[in-house]
Amino acid sequence: MPLASTAKELAGLFDAGYGLAVLASFEEARALEAAQLAAAELGVPFASWSVTAGSSQAPPSLAALLEALRAGRAPGLVALLDVRPAALDPLERRLLREVAQEGPLFRQFLLAVTPTGGLPEELTRETAIVTLAPPDDSELSVALREVSEGLGVALDPAVAEGAVRAARGLGLEEARRAFRIALRQGGDPTAAVLDEKRRLLRRSAALDCVELSAEEAAGLAAVGGMDQLKAWLVDRQRSFAPEARAFGLPPPKGLLLVGVQGCGKSLSAKAVAAQWRLPLARLDLAALFAGEAAPEASLRQSIAAAEAMAPVVLWVDEIEKGFAGLDRGDGGMARLFGWFLTWLAERQAPVFVVATANEVAGLPPELLRKGRFDETFFIDLPDARARGDILAIHLRRRGRDPAKLRVAGLAERAEHFSGSELEQLVVSGLHAAFAQGRELAPEDLERALHEAVPLYRTYEERIKALRDWARGRARPAHADAKLIDYFKRD
Repeated sequence: MPLASTAKELAGLFDAGYGLAVLASFEEARALEAAQLAAAELGVPFASWSVTAGSSQAPPSLAALLEALRAGRAPGLVALLDVRPAALDPLERRLLREVAQEGPLFRQFLLAVTPTGGLPEELTRETAIVTLAPPDDSELSVALREVSEGLGVALDPAVAEGAVRAARGLGLEEARRAFRIALRQGGDPTAAVLDEKRRLLRRSAALDCVELSAEEAAGLAAVGGMDQLKAWLVDRQRSFAPEARAFGLPPPKGLLLVGVQGCGKSLSAKAVAAQWRLPLARLDLAALFAGEAAPEASLRQSIAAAEAMAPVVLWVDEIEKGFAGLDRGDGGMARLFGWFLTWLAERQAPVFVVATANEVAGLPPELLRKGRFDETFFIDLPDARARGDILAIHLRRRGRDPAKLRVAGLAERAEHFSGSELEQLVVSGLHAAFAQGRELAPEDLERALHEAVPLYRTYEERIKALRDWARGRARPAHADAKLIDYFKRD
């Protein structure tokens, strides 16, 4: 249970000599409950302080509270609310540091409960940072039962299990609100809970619950070519099942997809979730630095939410841009990257990470070490057969029969076109036919091919550099392993 494990973690840290800890959580009520459990574990009194109410030991002034603690030396654990350590004035920082250093001698401990985290430089070595995980299934089940009983709604156990599973990753109060909305709408609450969950996650700049379109929900069938990648994914489709654990298989960790822009890396991430029938969450690393919250705290909270949704596919798009500050010696970025690498290697929750990258020069070498991902695939420009598959997919999606439009010949002549550029050929041909008030003809697609300029012509050297990097470092996603060598000689 997250509360009990967090309380034990806090008690262990305080027992080890920490006088100050930061509990990063938006759920103040649950955080205070965990703090009370930690105080009981330590065998010391518990008190809380806020800027409006103060505490039983001091008026509503943080400096006054810290002065009183330093003077009284009474043992206890004090939870500090409304405190952002990084935003304190010099006197408060000094007092906080002194109490944190001297407090453990007197069994005196401070816990800052804050959703934003963040520490001034002088406190980083004095402070332990702990993240309160979202509620587990047992907490969510209790919340659902309380809400359903309050509304007088009887739920079938299987339906209740689905609603709880859909609410994974939400805070306890968020889950209660989602359950109320879903139960008042009537019917199976699972879909309504998922809709509310997507709405709530949109408030987070870094983590988003991705809803697949009808076409994307087709799974690997929505992806043209990439036979090697597809075979790898099909082999591991049941790897999250209990039978796989009984067989001795660990849950798969993830994939790093490197390749040419527009060749289907993002589509592949979505296809994994659809094929494996798992939820898809997208982690935007660049957005971690856009909000007011400390990036490290935001990342920890996002990862905790993803783990609570497990089993889940976590899509990290353009991962090389998210850690762009590493090459500039950014210490904060280095700490963030180090924590993320450790989580990638040691995570226990069934979170399958699909990271995509366009620029290998920006990839830190530590990210490529074995153990972070199960496999690295290189997604090149599609060969003729894959181009035919891609064109056929986009034509069928728009209600056209590829056999009547001479797709095979068009695919042969569309050398160096990416998957997204092939889609645009179909769209351009449809525009031309629609403007003339007639049905799409092979000539419309041929004209669109003649007029288009593929990205390859502009970025030929960069694409060849990608292929050079892929040799010996990544598996080709397409079935023809000689494709890279072919273009190397081109």
